[in-house]
Amino acid sequence: MDCQSTNEAAHQGSSDSEQLAFATGQGRAILTFNVKDFVGLAREYANSGQHHGGIIVSDHLPFRELLRRILVLLKRHPQEDLTDTVLWLQDYKTPEGS
Repeated sequence: MDCQSTNEAAHQGSSDSEQLAFATGQGRAILTFNVKDFVGLAREYANSGQHHGGIIVSDHLPFRELLRRILVLLKRHPQEDLTDTVLWLQDYKTPEGS
């Protein structure tokens, strides 16, 4: 797993569309708590024939639970191309998770 935060990428303050375009250009999916705007961006991309590297949306969660769900997601989708996919992290709850 290769992760990069917005801060590490020096993209703080970038718009949602700039964030998605940057992640896509890097061959990355993006994880966001901004469900409303990024689901809307996914629709815009689909309607305009653009492609994105994948969008993973989540409610705000404690870090441990966020990590647990991400690891479940990665286990279920190893090496899978997430291009143009929107995944809901709530679908990756575990019995020991919230």
